[in-house]
Amino acid sequence: GGPTGDAYVFKSIYDHVTRRTAVMELWELGNYLLRNVLGSTHEGDVDAITGLVLKWAEHSTISEHADVLKVRQVMNNFIQLVTTLQKGIGRRKPSESPRKRIEPSSKKPMRRAVSAASLASVSIDAESKKAKNFELSGPNLVYIDALRDQTRDKLRAFVQAVKGMLKKSGSDEESRDVVDRLTFLMSIENGFMWDDAYASDQLDFLSRNMTFKEVLGKLHGLVACYPADVEPKSREARRRLTFFVNSLFMDMPNAPSIYDMFSFNVLTPYYSEDVLYCKGDLDKRTDELGVSTLLYLQTLYHGDWQNFLERLSIDDPDKIWSKKFMQETRIWASNRSQSLYRTVSGMMYYEKALRLLANLERLDDDTTNDLMGEKFGYIVSCQVYGNQKKNQDPKAEDIEHLMHSFPHLRIAYIDAIRLNRAGASVYYSVLLKSDGKGGIEEIYRVRLPGNPVLGEGKPENQNHAMIFTRGEFLQTIDMNQEGYFEEALKMRNALQEFAKREGPLPT
Repeated sequence: GGPTGDAYVFKSIYDHVTRRTAVMELWELGNYLLRNVLGSTHEGDVDAITGLVLKWAEHSTISEHADVLKVRQVMNNFIQLVTTLQKGIGRRKPSESPRKRIEPSSKKPMRRAVSAASLASVSIDAESKKAKNFELSGPNLVYIDALRDQTRDKLRAFVQAVKGMLKKSGSDEESRDVVDRLTFLMSIENGFMWDDAYASDQLDFLSRNMTFKEVLGKLHGLVACYPADVEPKSREARRRLTFFVNSLFMDMPNAPSIYDMFSFNVLTPYYSEDVLYCKGDLDKRTDELGVSTLLYLQTLYHGDWQNFLERLSIDDPDKIWSKKFMQETRIWASNRSQSLYRTVSGMMYYEKALRLLANLERLDDDTTNDLMGEKFGYIVSCQVYGNQKKNQDPKAEDIEHLMHSFPHLRIAYIDAIRLNRAGASVYYSVLLKSDGKGGIEEIYRVRLPGNPVLGEGKPENQNHAMIFTRGEFLQTIDMNQEGYFEEALKMRNALQEFAKREGPLPT
């Protein structure tokens, strides 16, 4: 209590959910990093220290045991430690076999009688070490390890800053216990700070540990990156993020759980527009542009193109049309033009968004898969897919590629079967999906009373596929539109606008 208590000092963190979350994440990741860097030798001391700090936090007595105004110095040293590890762990080449370690002269861990301030003056004297009963024979007496020495220096500075932050009053036994454990941690002879082999082996192990590298990268991004380092370089990415964040402050209904949200379908009419650009389309020089379509897109989206080459590790741009990268190149170009692939991939972000939200609600995979079929569906009404298939049009293959890429996508088309030479035909509305094994499976075939295309083709194309839609709401999207993942996250909120109505829902 009081103006100097935890409630006052940490008020700006307690009252801000983002800051509170960041501090909790920093504590968890930082604790993981220190435990893994120091290793099993120091595990007991690390557990005891973190346990006391958690106890202080639970009882709101941190400010009684530590001078919180000095936390900036502690963080600065911690950032230097994280930065050193981030730069060195990824480039480290671990030893193939464990190094020879120093065995303490007693069954109990021994402490070095050398202060941290005089470490640089310590001389390697073989006779004095023999007197301490250290085994020093063999070819690997001195282990040269720059990352180990740098990590020790940063860790030493961090520990000293933590000790300087603690209030070492005579009546505060818990603070003195933390100080004593930190001192012991820095001076134990077979620990990280003194045993070269132990420290080097510990870093070797971490350099092979992918989980540690991921945690280290996350921690480095949390504490050691400047705003300019983490902001997207792409102007389009900044625009989308800015719009999304600003939109969260508008008055919108609260989102229900995945179980309770309204179900909805999306319907897109398609005739014979481009589905996925082929090599010939992209290399063809057009009169309007004066250059090839691909060159135009590479120039217009230069940053995206460089990211594409880096993501696929393409060092030679001529390799983009190799068998390995051709499909990815076609998709990259199609997603930046008015193609069916762009529309479908954008609309299928609804499914990805719902899966992410289901994961946040801790739903298992089987439950999530069931809910996806219940809450969302996407149908593309490809009116002349049947004719394209009969004529071996490449667009039919591209449409099938879409079904294989997005298993929950459904394709509807009008199938006309000729009955006799006089030209009489019977018409069907057909619904297709991928069978998950590289083939196409017919789900429904509904006989129509006649040719459904009586007037304008686009509304009739939608009408015949309407019977295959499910859900409480239907969203119609034109072929030249796209969707954003971040906007798809708000679909649950948008659907709740209909829950405000009095009376029956619109049909």
